Amino acid sequence: MAKKRGGRASRGRSPARQEKKPWDLSAWIAAVCLAIAVLGAGLAVDSGAEASFDAPKRLTALLFIGLAAAALSFSRWRSPFARAKLSSPRSLCLLLAGGALVWALCAAFLSPHRILALDATRAMLLYALLLPIGASRALARGGRFLLGAFLAVAAINAVISILQARGLYQPFVLRTDFGSRESTGGFVGNVGYLAVALALAAVCALALLLSSRRLLLRMAAGGGALLFAGGLLVNRNLTSLTALLAGSAILLFTIRGRRAFLPAAGLALTIVLAAVAYTPMRLRIRESISFARAGDWNRVLTYRVGPWKAAMAMTRERPLFGYGPGTFGAEYVPHRLNVEIESRRRYDNPLRTSSYGEAHCDYLQPFAEAGVPAGLAVSGAVAFLFLGLARSLRRRDWEGRPEAILLMAILGAGAAAALTWFPLQRPISAIPLLLAAGRAWRISEPPVSGEVP
Repeated sequence: MAKKRGGRASRGRSPARQEKKPWDLSAWIAAVCLAIAVLGAGLAVDSGAEASFDAPKRLTALLFIGLAAAALSFSRWRSPFARAKLSSPRSLCLLLAGGALVWALCAAFLSPHRILALDATRAMLLYALLLPIGASRALARGGRFLLGAFLAVAAINAVISILQARGLYQPFVLRTDFGSRESTGGFVGNVGYLAVALALAAVCALALLLSSRRLLLRMAAGGGALLFAGGLLVNRNLTSLTALLAGSAILLFTIRGRRAFLPAAGLALTIVLAAVAYTPMRLRIRESISFARAGDWNRVLTYRVGPWKAAMAMTRERPLFGYGPGTFGAEYVPHRLNVEIESRRRYDNPLRTSSYGEAHCDYLQPFAEAGVPAGLAVSGAVAFLFLGLARSLRRRDWEGRPEAILLMAILGAGAAAALTWFPLQRPISAIPLLLAAGRAWRISEPPVSGEVP
């Protein structure tokens, strides 16, 4: 009888220990919408359109981001300043991000290209919704589901890209300047966009490999990491390799601390040896080294000096409100020509398939398009986001630490890519990065009692 009573008591306590979270329909609808946005950003193509890749991806992403936000409007929200000091990194990050958004809106109305700026601002506001969505229950409930969708999209494109590089499968007939590098973009289209997405996916896969305790998941993560690394090699994009190294280093050092020096060095050496072993990548590196020795840094940086100098010239001319969001492409050529006249040096790009609708630096473009106050606010918000997340990682016994490490690595890789690219301006990379930023902001403070961690 005593045993039976003990059995009943233990069975009675078990449900209390394994209490299930209440079903949140709006959060799961939002998560499904976001997954469709991720799938569209990586796979949607309209071969009959003039913009076969960008247009359908933007449309799908913006539509389902809006639907996700609409679904979450029926969910419960709390004040973002609850239980947080206004001087905390979390509060300062939110204030600066909100201030930058308001300032950019003012810059759009004051732009000399008002119609163009307002059109870009509408899209920017929809993308900005990913930040509160990332901080909402949609990521708390469906974060793993969304991560799986992103990794699946990256894996499909990596396979297609490798087949394109080998000449085994070409789903699209693309016009390129020379060689085969520009025709290995998979369903993403542009090799640079795809390479940055593969770098983010590789960092995610490596994080799962190091943190998961399930053998099957670790095997899948290891295979995915190798697949994404293969896709990076065939695309020969140095920016994405830098992002991969940065994200991997952050991941290793946050997990192992000082003991990560040898694993980080080994990983870097492995990437270098793989690049040297792959002949097209080896030639690409050798070409960059020869340009550097000749002092031709514009070619080393793949003709990015021109847009950077044009962005700085735009900032000098209109330092308060810039030229308006989305106007860099309209102002690039006249400002680049003025810079060339002043410096008596050419900064043009001889590749016919290249254009500069972006400054190729996500830190520099806000200064040119929205003014110095907005640019400083954006940079400050990014800095406080990392600071708040780094503080949360000091809690060694925190059960959310593995997720925080993953977010720190992803955002670190994105921050490195943003130095010479524009990952926040393309759906394939903007969606995971902005959702990760929102989630990182959300968990950078201790959870409130009774709230989903």
